[in-house]
Amino acid sequence: MIRTIASIFITLGLILGISVYETKQVSKTFRELKHSFETLQEKTELNTVTYDDGVAVRTFWDKKKETLHFWLPHGALQEIDFQLNEAIGFLSIDDAEGALPKIEVLVGLTDAIPHSYNFGMKNIF
Repeated sequence: MIRTIASIFITLGLILGISVYETKQVSKTFRELKHSFETLQEKTELNTVTYDDGVAVRTFWDKKKETLHFWLPHGALQEIDFQLNEAIGFLSIDDAEGALPKIEVLVGLTDAIPHSYNFGMKNIF
C-alpha cells in the first residue's frame, strides 16, 4: 500500500516536472523564432530583404523544428513550414510586398502556437 502511494506521488511529480520543462522549452524556442521572423519582417518593410535572408531564417527554423517535433504535433508546425516557404518563394522573385503578409502570419503564429498548448484552464475547458 505504501509503495503504491509513493509510486503515485513519484509519477505525479515526474509528470509535473516534465510539463513545466516542456512549457518553458517551447516558449523559449518560439520567442527566438519570433525574433527572427520580426527581423525578417522589418527588413521586408524596409525593402532591404534578400532571398538569402529568407533561407537563413528557414535554416534556423529547421534546426528548431527538430526539437519541437518531440513536444508539439506535426500539424502545428506544418503551418509555419507552409507560410515560410511561401514567403521565401516571394523573396526568390524579389516580391517583398507579396512576402510581407506571409511573414506577418509567421509572427502571429509564434504567439498563437505555444499559447494553445500551455497548461491552463482555458485550454482544458
